[in-house]
Amino acid sequence: MKKRLLFIVALLMAAIWFVGVAGAATELEKRAAINAGLAYLATTQNATTGAFGSGALEYTLSYTGSAVLSFLEEKPNWGANAVAYQAVVDKGLNFLLSNAQAVSIAVQPMGDPDSDGNGIGVKFNSNVLNRDTYVTGIVLPAIASSGDPNKLVTVGPLATRTDGSGAGGAWTYRDVVQNTVDYFAFGQSDPATGISDRGGWRYYANYGGSDTSTTQWPVIGMLFASQMGVTAPAFVKDELAYWTSYSQNMNLASPYYGAAGYEGPAPSGYGEVNETGSLLIQQAFLGKGIGNANVDAAIAFLNNHWKDAASGWDGNFGNGYAMWAVYKGLELMLGVDDMGTPMTNLHADPGDLDNPNHGWNWWEDYCEWLVNNQAGGHWAGHYYWDSQLVTPWYINILAATKIPEQPVPEPATLLLLGLGLAGLGVIRKKI
Repeated sequence: MKKRLLFIVALLMAAIWFVGVAGAATELEKRAAINAGLAYLATTQNATTGAFGSGALEYTLSYTGSAVLSFLEEKPNWGANAVAYQAVVDKGLNFLLSNAQAVSIAVQPMGDPDSDGNGIGVKFNSNVLNRDTYVTGIVLPAIASSGDPNKLVTVGPLATRTDGSGAGGAWTYRDVVQNTVDYFAFGQSDPATGISDRGGWRYYANYGGSDTSTTQWPVIGMLFASQMGVTAPAFVKDELAYWTSYSQNMNLASPYYGAAGYEGPAPSGYGEVNETGSLLIQQAFLGKGIGNANVDAAIAFLNNHWKDAASGWDGNFGNGYAMWAVYKGLELMLGVDDMGTPMTNLHADPGDLDNPNHGWNWWEDYCEWLVNNQAGGHWAGHYYWDSQLVTPWYINILAATKIPEQPVPEPATLLLLGLGLAGLGVIRKKI
């Protein structure tokens, strides 16, 4: 299989060279870059374990969760690679589930996180605590996007449990998603930590503090969990509102007006662009949108710093962590077709854009950079975020990945809603 995939990579590289990169990134160039990226990733998967990347378990879980999500988001476009890529996804999901951990959870000061009453939550990592929240938040979207909530877990420690919703108490993928959300609800920082830490997350459950970078991962995981009809307890949003308010600089006289900081209002020294992208994700989770003063201020800050190049923690273009955070925030708030001009400080339009849905906008600016900076099917990493992480994130950006917004209704409700809206065409289109 690897020889065949390498051949695909070579063909796709030739296609990119033939199309060229003059002018704005065309739809053909985007598609060629996405296909080359997936083909490259497929050749890097461990054929035995199903994992991506190397190093400690916290890294391979993060690499694998990111890679699997990039494949799943492109499933309608797999074409002739459908069988091979489904095998990649299946092996990747099995690796993730093989490393699931059931942990005891209990009632918290603001409410009960245990939605199914089984007394446990689920996390993904080894016994090393210092990355639990990051890793679990990166893994959850991949499992929640797998497309089959009733599929039974057949590998790892959860496969032997008898308190799930499947036949005989077997665990389903939806059970995994639900109990992972329960773990996040359990691990949110409590009021006892003080207003400066309340409502966010840090490296592991009930850390005793919060930071904006970490907090995006439980939130994005819970947004993706909605695809399986899973929601967090109401107190999670109520508490998160304390953190989003505290962590944003709303001082009009400050050059950091609108920005989020790492452990408090900006500046923080840990990259305000990526922190502000994370803030937008959190604000969207809370139901805020354009017209809200805090949202508008965050977008204005990103607009002012849009063309900043990667430099350490800072910057936008070339900083994969920042670009993925900003993409998720702007996609939720504006969508990839946005031409409402909140984002105006763009690089110059190189012309000949062939996207029929819009003209030159923030997403096309990202796509232009991504098409021009791919080499050999992947992208260079930056600082703490290596190529193995940023490549699947960049694929998701190019593919205009839709970030889920609202819980999916139960099938009967969904059918009735679909019939009622059929004549209205109420569909948010993914490019």
